[in-house]
Amino acid sequence: MIPAQIYCTAKQVMDDLHLRGFEDRADLMERIKAASDFIQRRAGNFIPITDVMKFGARPGHEYDPLYLSPLLSVTTLKNNGADVVDYALGPYNRMWPNGPYIVVEQDGAWGLEDNVEIAGTWGLYDSSAALGLTITQSTSSEITLVATNGSLLSPGMVVLIESEQELITAGAGGKGSPAGSSATSLLNGSITASDEEITVDNGAEFFQGEVIQIGVEDLFISKIGGNVLAVGRGWNGTAAAGHADDSSIKVYRTFSVIRGVNGTTAAAHSSKAVSQYVAPDTVNYLCRQIAALMRMKAESGFSGVTGNSEGGTGRYYSEFPPNQIDRVLNQFNVGE
Repeated sequence: MIPAQIYCTAKQVMDDLHLRGFEDRADLMERIKAASDFIQRRAGNFIPITDVMKFGARPGHEYDPLYLSPLLSVTTLKNNGADVVDYALGPYNRMWPNGPYIVVEQDGAWGLEDNVEIAGTWGLYDSSAALGLTITQSTSSEITLVATNGSLLSPGMVVLIESEQELITAGAGGKGSPAGSSATSLLNGSITASDEEITVDNGAEFFQGEVIQIGVEDLFISKIGGNVLAVGRGWNGTAAAGHADDSSIKVYRTFSVIRGVNGTTAAAHSSKAVSQYVAPDTVNYLCRQIAALMRMKAESGFSGVTGNSEGGTGRYYSEFPPNQIDRVLNQFNVGE
């Protein structure tokens, strides 16, 4: 199984820290992966995994309810090798909304040791949101997603296409990002390095929130009015520069992915809807906070001090704030 438990996206942390894209400093995705890994090891999986797990009753307790690892859904349940279809999962309303069951009951006796086998999805949370996007992947081995609107995807997303989960690892011009694709529109009129509005042949070809490339400069589209794009210049650590009339434009709409993660199976997809798995809001916020603190501390050379005596200094004491961690993750303790 390829695990993919990532609880916030690069785009979210960029917004939180007011970053100008993937700046050429402490690697953002590495901090997000480390923050997510900490949360997963501390609490468990907040994105469903598909797996077969085995359980068994203790001697003398074969007729008692059987306690399980956090279970989200059952595909098949076998007891001593025989299929069981008449069973009840508890608690009846799950541990919390979109949360797991932790016990199963039936009228008969449960097998001992590892003689109860359950195939299903497991974890602490199961929630996804439609992205308003359809994707085609002609084979199960393709390692990219191509979107019609690049603003809808971000590294750090775990997406669901049919029954396959995929982890987006790079894109929108950051480290390891696939190249942009050529737009039909050209730059309509020359621009200087300081211009924050540019005119293109057809503004309808672009979307707010996308990143485009002119020459070797990346630009972020913050707003669109007709054929005029309001842009952030020098995105992704590139240098703002002047560009001539009729310069070609590329758009970052291709994203690198890892296929068939969390126990799912890679498959071909033809014009299928894409959803994003989402962690609970509090877990997402905690992941963003830890990732941001990690990044800021790394930028200080791990001293925890930034700035200088003239402009003022900032201190980052702990990238793992214990009170916030306990308050968030203790809510998802399923007990013994």
